[in-house]
Amino acid sequence: MPIATAPNVLAPQSRPQRSRGRSARDSCVSSRVTEEELRCLEKAAADNGKAVSEWAREVLIEAAQRTGPDVVLVELVATRMLLVNMLKMIGQTRALPEAEYTKIHAEVQKVKRRIARELAEQTDRLNSKKEN
Repeated sequence: MPIATAPNVLAPQSRPQRSRGRSARDSCVSSRVTEEELRCLEKAAADNGKAVSEWAREVLIEAAQRTGPDVVLVELVATRMLLVNMLKMIGQTRALPEAEYTKIHAEVQKVKRRIARELAEQTDRLNSKKEN
């Protein structure tokens, strides 16, 4: 009698090979989730055309390697600061000479990452208070 195999198990010769130069993945990280959380993870993975494990690994590694606030947040803060400063001058019915714009822009570039980091930290503190 032939041995039955699961339909979704790949034969060893048909399994994808590890990329050259990448070391073997021999450690495992696991977490228990609710059925609702699992559906959410499955949808996110499917939306990215990936298996849940592959998608989760990429998301976790990306989050672990992040060293500062999100680039989008940094640029949003910079745009807001620039706009507020320019509107303030326009509201005072003052002209906005190029030198003044350049000065405002330079100041925004200098402080945008610090302000974005402070906003992210403030949001984290507010979210942790809500959880408690």
